Amino acid sequence: MTQPPSTSKLSASVPVSARVKTRSSGGPGFWVAMAAGAALVAFGARTLWLDQRRHLADVGRWFVGGALAVDLLIVPVGAALAAGVRRACPPRAWPVVRAGLLAAATCLLIGLPLALDQGGNPANPSVRPRAYGWGLAGTLLAIAVVTIAVAAGTARRRAR
Repeated sequence: MTQPPSTSKLSASVPVSARVKTRSSGGPGFWVAMAAGAALVAFGARTLWLDQRRHLADVGRWFVGGALAVDLLIVPVGAALAAGVRRACPPRAWPVVRAGLLAAATCLLIGLPLALDQGGNPANPSVRPRAYGWGLAGTLLAIAVVTIAVAAGTARRRAR
């Protein structure tokens, strides 16, 4: 049975790569997943080529624009917000608050386009039959309440 790496000052000076054993080749599960992923990518590329051949430039702009939006806008703003919240948050409650922020960000990414009513058809009210804005607000409020309650309980319990 292997022992976990020591947290002494001596082990802190050794690079992580020297302390952690890694396998140079993946096991069978890795290669099965790799083959399945490659097949899905090939299917997607073939379908894109056959169905959207006339619009490949538009698709390319969409992919590049999405990557740039993530790298230049979403990640820096999210990192700045997380850094600000971490400064304001007690260290013992930070793991819970981080999980709450991740849950809220996920709900926003999924629910915001629906709440903003992007892409719907106003002539067909059955396309979006619910008040998605209120649903998103309620979900975010529930996440905040649970996060605050659990973080407060965790901070109190660890303080003892």
